[in-house]
Amino acid sequence: MVKNLVVIGCGNIGSRHLQALTKLPFNTHVEIVDPDLNSHKIAQSRLDEVGYDKQKHEFYWHTSISELEQKNNDLVIIATTAIDRVSILEQLLLLNNSKFLIEKMVCQSVKEYEKLLELLKKFNARGWVNTCLRYFSSWRKIKEQIDMSKPLYVSIIASNVSALGTNTIHYLDLFSWFIDDYKIKLDGSFLINELFPNKRGADMVEFAGTLIAKNSNNSSISLTFLPDTKIPNTVSVVNGHNHIFINETDQTCFDIIKNQELEFEFEHVSSTTSKIASDIILKDDCILTTVENSFYLHREIINIFNNHIKKLTNKELEQCPIT
Repeated sequence: MVKNLVVIGCGNIGSRHLQALTKLPFNTHVEIVDPDLNSHKIAQSRLDEVGYDKQKHEFYWHTSISELEQKNNDLVIIATTAIDRVSILEQLLLLNNSKFLIEKMVCQSVKEYEKLLELLKKFNARGWVNTCLRYFSSWRKIKEQIDMSKPLYVSIIASNVSALGTNTIHYLDLFSWFIDDYKIKLDGSFLINELFPNKRGADMVEFAGTLIAKNSNNSSISLTFLPDTKIPNTVSVVNGHNHIFINETDQTCFDIIKNQELEFEFEHVSSTTSKIASDIILKDDCILTTVENSFYLHREIINIFNNHIKKLTNKELEQCPIT
């Protein structure tokens, strides 16, 4: 039986989602919506790069949601920026779609996010956030070693080339998954008192410095993204008698206590999305965080960054200019 999918947005991330869909084990009918015809062209070239069975996986291109042929699709992937996310979701819900894989950030304001949650509830729909580190087999093996009876301490040090605003949600989600707790408190006291350019657009900003998050059981995570450096992304995971050090850039991992190397592979959207989509379509669920649970993390991030912008510019924003 053919499975029907929709991808909204076929830019850099959306085109990688499309590559992943060619790896699905069942036949697919995929409709893509993006108003930019140049994005269509680039996405098609990326599909051609991977090569795929064109009889098994069929792709159809549109410039607006109103052109979609299928209703009530098996899965909709929303890969646009966070701007106007609620309006896009509402249009898709009105077409009887009920399962969504949504790129982070889900929304740029708490108010918008609350509206999105209301819509999902009203239409009895389900959504998952594509904070996909938990689909890396390497991170799953590390999670298996965590002793939940003891506090967990995670430390990330990276170059701001990777971007703190862009990556905070990924690492907070990983931390929350490790400790099975989304209700954490975020501290932005150690952010650098400067706003940085965002490669995603002139109306966006980036941040640098350190964020610290804690939960009620004394587990914590610190994220330090340093400006003007090209250091590798490193992660330290300490829990009980475990101390694991990961160099994500070099894809190496070392168990310091056992004095042994472990395998670590950084996986890309073109790989993880095929696993996620397959789980949602065939099992009616996946291990990604739900949109409901990710709200707690998004709320903390939006508030911290907007408070920092206000501190530096004396401007009070509702929309957080990250995506």
